[in-house]
Amino acid sequence: MFTQIEEYRPLFKEMQRLNEDEVRYYKVDGDVSYPSVTSVISFINRKKFADWRAKVGNETANLITKAATTRGTKLHRVIEVYLQNGDYQSLNEYKTPLIQLMFKAAKKQLDTKLNNIYQQETSMSSSRLCLAGTVDLICEVDGVLSIVDFKTSKEEKPEEWLEDYFVQLSAYWAMFSEKTGVVPKQLVVFLVAENGDVQIVKKDNIMYYLKTLRNYVSRFIQYRDA
Repeated sequence: MFTQIEEYRPLFKEMQRLNEDEVRYYKVDGDVSYPSVTSVISFINRKKFADWRAKVGNETANLITKAATTRGTKLHRVIEVYLQNGDYQSLNEYKTPLIQLMFKAAKKQLDTKLNNIYQQETSMSSSRLCLAGTVDLICEVDGVLSIVDFKTSKEEKPEEWLEDYFVQLSAYWAMFSEKTGVVPKQLVVFLVAENGDVQIVKKDNIMYYLKTLRNYVSRFIQYRDA
C-alpha cells in the first residue's frame, strides 16, 4: 500500500486547457493563460522531429508515433491506478499482454523505491516561469522527495537522450516549490522498455535544467511574439 500525503493537495486546482496554433495553454486565472511546458519543449524540438519524419516518411512516422503514444498512455494509466492502491488488474489497459509484461517489470521497482505520494496527475503552474503543466508524480523515491516522470520506450535510452525529460521535470519542481514552499531534492525519470528493462535515472543538479528551461521559454516567447 502506498501512503497518500494529503496536506498540499488542496493548494492545486484543476485548470481549463485550451489549444491555439498547436500549442496547449492552461487558463490559470481570469484571462491569464500559460503555455504548457510540453508544448514549449515540443516547439524547441520541432526541427528535429520534422527531420526524423522526413527521413522515415509520414506513414512510418505516424505508425511509430501512434504505437508509442498508445503504449505510454496504457501503461501510465495502470501505474496511476496502482499507486492509488486501486484495482489496476480490472482495467482494460491491463488486458494488453505487452502492458502486463511492462507493468510487472515496473512493479518491482515501484514497490521497493516509491512511497509517500504528494501529488499525482496534478495540474500546476508557475507565475515566475509563466508556464503550466500536469505532473506525473511527486513522491519519495528511495526516501528522497522527488519529481517523477514515467516514460516508455522500445528499449533503454542513452542518458544524454533524456535531457529534455529533466528539463520538463524542472518546471514541475518550480511549480510545486513555488506553491507549497516545499523543495523536492531530485528529478527522476522512470523509463520502462518493451522487453521489461526498467531504467531509473536521478538528477539533483536541478538548477542546470531550470536554466535550460528558462532559455527554452525565452526562445518560445520570442518566436510567438515575432
